[in-house]
Amino acid sequence: MKRLLVDRSPQARIETMSKVIADFESGRFSDKEQDLVRQILQRLAIDAEMAVREAVAWQIYNSPLLNADLAKRLAQDVAEVAFPVLRHATVLPDDFLVEVVQQRDSKKQVAIAARDEVSARLSDAIVDTANITAIERLVRNPGAILAEPTLHRTLDRFGAIETISESMAGRDDLPITVIEKLIHYVSEEIRDELAARHDLPAGLLGGLVEHGREAATLLLLKPMAGRFRDVELFVKHLHANNRLSPSLLFRSLCCGDVDLFVAGVAVRCNLSMANARLLVFDEGQLGLRAAFERSRIPLSLLPPFRSALAVVRETGYRGEEAHRADFQRKAVARVFNDCAGKGDRDIEELLLQLFDHKTDIHLKDVVPAPPSADGLGGAAAMRRTMP
Repeated sequence: MKRLLVDRSPQARIETMSKVIADFESGRFSDKEQDLVRQILQRLAIDAEMAVREAVAWQIYNSPLLNADLAKRLAQDVAEVAFPVLRHATVLPDDFLVEVVQQRDSKKQVAIAARDEVSARLSDAIVDTANITAIERLVRNPGAILAEPTLHRTLDRFGAIETISESMAGRDDLPITVIEKLIHYVSEEIRDELAARHDLPAGLLGGLVEHGREAATLLLLKPMAGRFRDVELFVKHLHANNRLSPSLLFRSLCCGDVDLFVAGVAVRCNLSMANARLLVFDEGQLGLRAAFERSRIPLSLLPPFRSALAVVRETGYRGEEAHRADFQRKAVARVFNDCAGKGDRDIEELLLQLFDHKTDIHLKDVVPAPPSADGLGGAAAMRRTMP
């Protein structure tokens, strides 16, 4: 302790704390001294230096010194400090962990998904985040309880993403109804592994594959443009109301509203639809980059847009309703396989928003609800409110 009086550096506090904790755990301290150690840790847990707080978390995440109050304080800190406590501490109740999951910090969500024990309720909350890295970690965690409805919901929304379907295939507790749906998304090799692990007759597997194709038809994303006859007018109104965001453009592209995406780029770039289409579908590296620069979309978001546009080019998809579901699965799978889990915070946030239904655009959000005095509504009302 005397060292702290003469050396106030973060390193001195970290080294002193490490020694004090080691002495505490060896049983050298009296009850009074143990209380003093706990008080010191409480102070260090709110230290101005993140390195000190992080060291506290890593030193005591599995120590008897960690009580519920101290664990909650560390868990509510930045992800670097909170990670070991969220990952390992058993004193944190489910209610608290669910609240942390809902705070949309992707690193904290991953830490909780990897806990030795994850309740069914907590698993539900993690799936609801649409954080692919966290969900992948959850489904391959043998200590995570995933109820049958949760497994179905995970496949319906994310089964086309290879890391999710393959991780789920490795679980030992899959109901037959989930296997039936899962085999539609995995390779033939993994199908054979599923059949062997769950003792499925070879003839039954073929039938499940065919039935799985028919069952796995849920659209991943709701189309937006189909309700608006004049897409260009719609995106101009969105732009005037500051709703034409990069995340909306990305979602429109992945859900198959290609014309809405192109129109959005055109409006943000102040270009014609034809010129915007030339830019975004340029197979080189410069066209889309130029569109991003002109429309002031962060260049860090180029990779997921490029992945989705590659699927548009490869499939020749142009918004046909009959092919929308297949396009969505391919586009979402490509985007997440190419871009998820790479550590880029901007991209991770964009991917999180892709499945966030709270960001859905509804007609009532951008167009006044009541009809006008002259009885005109819809596009006419929109034109009147346009600047």
